[in-house]
Amino acid sequence: MTVPVSALQEIAPGAVIELFELELNTAQHGTSDIYRFHAGTNLNNNDEIIWNGNSYLRFPVEADGFEYSGNGQLPRPKIRVSNILSTITALLLTLPDGLEGAKFTRIRTLARYLDAVNFPATETLLTEDGFDLLYEDGSSIYLESLSPYSPDPLAEFPREIFYVDRKTIENRDVVEFELAAAFDLAGVSAPKRQCIANICQWKYRSTECGYNGPPVATVDGAEIAFANSPEAAAYYAADATVQSTKAALSTATTNLNNALNTLNLAQETLSVLAEDRYSASPPMYGVFTFRALWNGSDVALGGVYRIGTQVSATSFRITRWTVDSTAVTNAQNAYNSALSAYNTANTNYDNALSARAAAFTAWQAANFTADVAASNDACGKKLSDCKLRFNLDNITATEELPFGSFPGIGTFFS
Repeated sequence: MTVPVSALQEIAPGAVIELFELELNTAQHGTSDIYRFHAGTNLNNNDEIIWNGNSYLRFPVEADGFEYSGNGQLPRPKIRVSNILSTITALLLTLPDGLEGAKFTRIRTLARYLDAVNFPATETLLTEDGFDLLYEDGSSIYLESLSPYSPDPLAEFPREIFYVDRKTIENRDVVEFELAAAFDLAGVSAPKRQCIANICQWKYRSTECGYNGPPVATVDGAEIAFANSPEAAAYYAADATVQSTKAALSTATTNLNNALNTLNLAQETLSVLAEDRYSASPPMYGVFTFRALWNGSDVALGGVYRIGTQVSATSFRITRWTVDSTAVTNAQNAYNSALSAYNTANTNYDNALSARAAAFTAWQAANFTADVAASNDACGKKLSDCKLRFNLDNITATEELPFGSFPGIGTFFS
């Protein structure tokens, strides 16, 4: 929640309170301590400011340079802290790399929104013409609503976050630091990675790359199978079995599909059983009324009964069609045989994959790193190199390339 606009538009909106937080990070400073401070005291007992339940140390501090200009340059504020008692110097001595990189947050709110503990009691005894106003029971009437303060820990201006970039001054009186935005630090660019078309930027076999399988190819794309150790030889033997069983599975899959198509066709195809006459009734007023007869009975023309050859000007043959049961039986038997062959091929392929995975695990536990290093396995940073490594034939068993680096930004927009 931000400070309401209506509060800022009042005749006397109140003082703006400026609070500061300095947060260290474990990776750089060895600790994640947070220091909170404010250049002033509260109105209750001249003690520390309390905001959102946090105590802000009363400490001589001055900060400026937060203004943004319209020329595109980011602000680089400076914060100056009293060092009369060598407090800051003592803190710096405990940090091997100083305060550089620490997160600095500037918090601003109106005084009225500070926690209630910052203010003295504000109950006011009401009087009228010099006499106390009393309830019927004789007790006095107090109004707490006369307090000009309305604590709200969520009412604040947007926080401004910077990072300590460098120490500019340190003496017995003051220590000064220059701050910078997160993307305005020296040596840091945004985006951090360059956008290069058609070139992968990840380091081969790194976490970003994601490939951790066996040696695949040299930098120019020549495939290799480096069996320098017994474990490597066992892996590549298992891989050869995978390739042969995969080829057998592919053939079995094709045969099964063909058998299924033949069965479907046999179940839908009609064959001629017999023929009869398609006769015409005697003419009436010059119009012929045709009847389809099969063995003397009227039948409907369609899929089973169809018009055959013409016999005379008014007569045609009629043919009767039906499913060829012999063809269906033969097709069903061929499909059952193809299905059995497919199931066997699929089981063999799954077993080969499991054996290869076990061989790869054994290789990793033995001489994998040394074998990879000696194999001249390298990535050419092209899409074709990724395709060699990320597919179903690989130990990684994935059909998708890793997301992130590549391809980069192309030459043309579409």
